[in-house]
Amino acid sequence: MKNLYLSSAEFYDIDTYHLANHDIGFYLDYARKMLPGEPPGELLELACGTGRVSLPLAEAGFRVRGIDLSAPMLSVFKRKLSAAPREVAARVRLEQADMADFDLGRDFELIIVPFRAFQALTSEERVRSALLSIKRHLSPTGLLIIDLFRPRWRMDGSWASAVEQFDWSKTIRETGQTVVRSEIRRRIDTARQIIYPEIIYRVEERSGERTTVCEPLELRYYYQYQMEVLLICSGFKIEESFGYYDRRSTDEGSELIFVAGRGDREPGPLARLPPRARKRKEGTS
Repeated sequence: MKNLYLSSAEFYDIDTYHLANHDIGFYLDYARKMLPGEPPGELLELACGTGRVSLPLAEAGFRVRGIDLSAPMLSVFKRKLSAAPREVAARVRLEQADMADFDLGRDFELIIVPFRAFQALTSEERVRSALLSIKRHLSPTGLLIIDLFRPRWRMDGSWASAVEQFDWSKTIRETGQTVVRSEIRRRIDTARQIIYPEIIYRVEERSGERTTVCEPLELRYYYQYQMEVLLICSGFKIEESFGYYDRRSTDEGSELIFVAGRGDREPGPLARLPPRARKRKEGTS
């Protein structure tokens, strides 16, 4: 099975380091709105990976249930938890499970699928099964947040290229390793809307020893209207949509972020407050 980061889980965090000051604050805002109280409620992160998002949420006081199918990614997350303060680690529960078919025996007020993880589901069957599983676990007043990348206006054969494209080079302070990342866009299937990038990490150790790690991926892309139709036909109601974590328009950003409730969603805690009290609760004037 693809998209499990079997060879490159150790490099995932440095690959996404630039998001730390962008998407984490976005998810924290929704956690504060949807999980008020002391102690706060528990949220669910699907494809939690190395804990890049879950761990800061736990550090902020939220209880997090995380599932992921990748054993190497969960191994990195567990190593982080072992080094975290005991009270933070106690707020996190992890399980190796498939986001296309899971049963946790309860529902949640907030379910998040950050940074394009949903696009790792490439078959129609697994996509619909995932949305069914999510809906089963979403409370009547809860919200789902899914983040996808916004594709070019027209994705065609020009996306693919046999040329290796340099992305970045970084030195990991803790290990002394120098990592150079590049990418080859192997091919695109425009009929099924799947791209096949290969991520390449060239690693130089302190000793001078060099290794190369290759990670082939398969990602399904969606145009905005396609995801909107898919969510609505799967029994969700789209409440908000954004083009980036600063809540800009979907026409302007690199992302497609959908905030949705169940189609029969009841008003949540904020919506039931009178307008003036709702503004005070949200911290607005």
